Amino acid sequence: MSGVSSENAVSGSEMVRSERVAWAYLAHVARGQGALVHLAVSLSGVEAAAEAVRQREVSEDLLRATARSWEYSGAEADLETAATLGARLVTPADAEWPQRLRMAGWLEGSTPVALWVRGQGMLPGVDSSAVALTGTRASSPYGDHVAAEFAADLAMRGVSVLSGSGFGIEAAVLRASLGVGAGPVAVMPCGLDRAYPSGHARLLERVAEQGVVVSEYSFGAEPRRERFNGSGALLAALSDAVVVPEAGSRGRALAVAREAHRLGRAVYAIPGPVTSAASSGCHALIVDGVACLAMSSADVCPDRGELS
Repeated sequence: MSGVSSENAVSGSEMVRSERVAWAYLAHVARGQGALVHLAVSLSGVEAAAEAVRQREVSEDLLRATARSWEYSGAEADLETAATLGARLVTPADAEWPQRLRMAGWLEGSTPVALWVRGQGMLPGVDSSAVALTGTRASSPYGDHVAAEFAADLAMRGVSVLSGSGFGIEAAVLRASLGVGAGPVAVMPCGLDRAYPSGHARLLERVAEQGVVVSEYSFGAEPRRERFNGSGALLAALSDAVVVPEAGSRGRALAVAREAHRLGRAVYAIPGPVTSAASSGCHALIVDGVACLAMSSADVCPDRGELS
């Protein structure tokens, strides 16, 4: 991915305020077009790139990408809201920026410009394995059980556990990781000033206390269909592997698994009863060659080798 090299990465405290405002502006007006933004930043710097967008003196592709929102004036307010919520903006110029997002394979599609992060933990670094678990919202007791078992086992092995924040499998994953004292990562389909779903407000508070809640969407953004797609793609890209404990024949979990497969990540599916519609998606992923069958967490190896 084009952008700021890791050698030039700096901490959030070292970046001057005007640069961080520029990143916040670009994160809002060019969301999902990180490849274009990172190229512009690498050529002229973030403040000059942001000003070029405001003056409409950028490439045709970037003009189209920012056509609806280039007049945005809320970047300063976004940073103030972040400070109030105990959140931070993580950019490609920061040491915390996930190196996995620089890996080959995610050059097209919804590449993030920057990430809003809330919590006491850190985004998964390259020195640890990261595994995402996602699945159906209408989970069965069996699905909740295996999801929790896999999540807890992986967390206790020192693996960073990631998930969405939805009902069902994702809730089971977050609770199990928290239950063994780990700090999970919850990827949100909305701004960090909102809880999705609202019934998970306390769960997300606990995640922020032990781990992090992350979103590429600015504050105030509501959960919408396209944002679920975006958060699913981000979940896949932040991980070394994706595990689907239980999923029906349709839904976001299958999209996450297929995106992970496209990116070259390892994908695993847990089988269920052949009579269970809630496991039909898992079986399809295995049959289609997208996922390997996983009988226990010991089968989950992001690099097809041993986890440390």
